[in-house]
Amino acid sequence: MANLKRNNAFLKIRDLSIVFRNKGKKFKAVNDTTIDINRGEIFGLVGESGSGKTTIARSIVGVQGLNDGAIYMNDIIIAGRSASLYKLNTSITYKLKDFENKVYSVTKYLRYLLTDLKKTYTDSKSIETIIKKDFLKKINIDKIIFIDDMYKYSLNIINEIIKIQQRIINFVKNIHIQVPKIPVELEQSLLEKQKQVNEIIEEIKLKVEDIYISTKKIVDKSKNDLEKTYKFKDLLSTLFKNLDFVVTNNNELISKINVAKNIQNENTLLTANERVKNKQLPKYYKKVYVSRKNFIEECKNQLIKLSNSSLENVKEIKLLNYYIKDFWSKSNMNINYCFKIINIYKSKNIDYVKLNNLASKLFETDFENDLKNIVNNKKELTDSEVEDYIKQATYIKKIIDRDVVKDDELVNKYNEWKNIKIDLSEEEKNNITQFIEFLELPSIDKLVKKSYIFKPVSRRARKENRRNIQMIFQDPSSSLNDRMSVDEIIGEGLVNYKDLYKSNEAKREYMDYYNENNNNKITDIKTIKNKDVKKYLILKTIKSVGLLPEHLSRYPHEFSGGQRQRIGIARSLILNPKIIVADEPISALDVSIRAQVLNLFKKFQKEKDLTFIFVAHDLSVVRFITDRIAVIYHGQIVEMCEADELFKNPIHPYTKSLLSAIPQPEPSLARNKKSFVYNPDEEHHDYIFDLPNFVEVEKNHFAYLNDREIKEYKKYRQITN
Repeated sequence: MANLKRNNAFLKIRDLSIVFRNKGKKFKAVNDTTIDINRGEIFGLVGESGSGKTTIARSIVGVQGLNDGAIYMNDIIIAGRSASLYKLNTSITYKLKDFENKVYSVTKYLRYLLTDLKKTYTDSKSIETIIKKDFLKKINIDKIIFIDDMYKYSLNIINEIIKIQQRIINFVKNIHIQVPKIPVELEQSLLEKQKQVNEIIEEIKLKVEDIYISTKKIVDKSKNDLEKTYKFKDLLSTLFKNLDFVVTNNNELISKINVAKNIQNENTLLTANERVKNKQLPKYYKKVYVSRKNFIEECKNQLIKLSNSSLENVKEIKLLNYYIKDFWSKSNMNINYCFKIINIYKSKNIDYVKLNNLASKLFETDFENDLKNIVNNKKELTDSEVEDYIKQATYIKKIIDRDVVKDDELVNKYNEWKNIKIDLSEEEKNNITQFIEFLELPSIDKLVKKSYIFKPVSRRARKENRRNIQMIFQDPSSSLNDRMSVDEIIGEGLVNYKDLYKSNEAKREYMDYYNENNNNKITDIKTIKNKDVKKYLILKTIKSVGLLPEHLSRYPHEFSGGQRQRIGIARSLILNPKIIVADEPISALDVSIRAQVLNLFKKFQKEKDLTFIFVAHDLSVVRFITDRIAVIYHGQIVEMCEADELFKNPIHPYTKSLLSAIPQPEPSLARNKKSFVYNPDEEHHDYIFDLPNFVEVEKNHFAYLNDREIKEYKKYRQITN
């Protein structure tokens, strides 16, 4: 997946998901799509009707809302929002809970089933032989079918978890490069925790697969030889043996779920917001640290014990007194007044009466005594010294607010006084300490949102994006207003973006054009009227699409289909967009004029360095016009590569079926042509076990395949080469 992402890509689509709702049901029109499109290329989106290609196109333009994912142009977000690691991890947590509930339900159901089977065995001891059909009624095979369905459902949940985990890894990997405020250690910790969850989830998946295969065998065998007679004990013995395997593996599954939940909870907490993390931090503090309140109280207790003892404890008493005197806590330090003193020095408006009043309220810690000396001696502070004091005070306040002693020496002292034994290895202690450090960092989602790359779209930026991304529609007749003249239609965009004709750049261009074609020259752009520049831009645009100036006064119904589409193209071009989305722009046109419209796209691609997203289902047209093609099926990109490569070497079965459907104009060849029928259930029968991924099968040739399909393709290539 990493190779699919291009560092120099102009338009980046990341994890795009669009869901439609109808009568309480959800329909996923676009499914976790990731595409990179280069500047100045014509990128083709191909698929049958209802595949989701137009939905993707509309989302790029901004007229279709996104349920998930984001779209970036020049590394700035233009639609959607950046992934929230906390939401993704929370989603995994919920799915794990759902999975756990299903497993516990099956466990309970299995227990009842075995009890019923034992009762059946006891009640039917006299039966020696039985017809299989009667046996299935006796044991109630529907119960086993239900268990089989539950395990299949559970397997699908695990597959969904694996997909979300992969998305998290893709997002977190090297995120410190894009968001420098995220420490490398935090990124590595997130990846390490994710790896731990992945490993246990993979183990769980293997267990569920084994159980599902076992129950499926029971169900499949129950459909064969229904009229055949068997020994009753043999049938029951085989069934008990198979169910024993299911029960054993199911029990192992439950223990693995608990491990996965514990690691995943830490993962979720690591990506949570600060409010959630602060609630959970005390639980982890107790494992390795000591409460500041408890520590200072115990210091006082120890001092009372030692004060009446021999002179040998003088050193210890001195140390305890120092701890009590210089201990940072709410009761032992006035940190708020420290900040007030520092802020007065920062403001440069020194009021010593106010400073002396504040200093008198400070306690006897070293930091406070230092500030008191500065005030009493009327010492002046430089800007760098003030900043140092602010940093120290901020650090002290953070420790006071956390209310925890972290110093190993002090923690060991406290445990020694209280005779507490910590039952943790050095490695476990270090892991917890490191985990606490990461929990104390700002929320990773917060840091991501603050980054310019992931900053949400402002209203002003949204308006600019609408200008930069224009759309050409499928039906030129319905996309043009019959009550507006061509002049009004093409100039409509300029009404909303007046800078395009009011700018000095536009006026200079008009002045050059005017001076070239007229004897009375314009020497000062200030004399140029805005309406003249606007008229010039409309005139220039209509000429560029092959129409005449006299057409401006006419109305859409006076033109042919091809001419109407040219008007639609002109309407898009006048705004100087960076991207044009062409949604099947020639499907409603006669064959004779399709090539003319396609040639216009090629022309503007070269002249204006425009990026086109060309949506179509006619592969022969797409091959002619596009640089790269993405094939989409039911909202999922199944193949993507250069146009010629797709026709020479189609990899995905759906792509093969699309290519085989292209009409052959030569009758003799058409009669011998064999169509490839795409049957997803047969082609991808093992997707529930072996998940597909969008991988680079050949250089710059990506396909949505699982490991089995990749091996089969490589084997085929070896034979054919």
